[in-house]
Amino acid sequence: MGKFNEHERPFMDGLLLELRDRLAGRGMTTAHMSDEEGRPCLEVLDRDLRARRVYVYVAFLWFFWGDQQDERTSCYQLDEAAKVIEAAAKAGWHAEGQGDLGPVLQEILDTYQS
Repeated sequence: MGKFNEHERPFMDGLLLELRDRLAGRGMTTAHMSDEEGRPCLEVLDRDLRARRVYVYVAFLWFFWGDQQDERTSCYQLDEAAKVIEAAAKAGWHAEGQGDLGPVLQEILDTYQS
């Protein structure tokens, strides 16, 4: 996902913790953590107990867990986001490894900021 602004961390953590609570209310197994680069995320298990990390992309206010079109959802409606993530986990995460949406989004953001 690349760099993130440390000043955004409290906002990201807040969204992830609220999402975690909603997923837990749906019986999902999750853990709030930081990845190897220090980015906050949720680790969510699918039906086969495979883990995916759910991140917040603040610039677009998305939760995302891969680089595919169906691997992101809006942060605006947390109940709906939990429903989307639950459905994806119950269907099973895509067999390919977890793609990284960050570089693509950063290119788009950089284009509009210049």
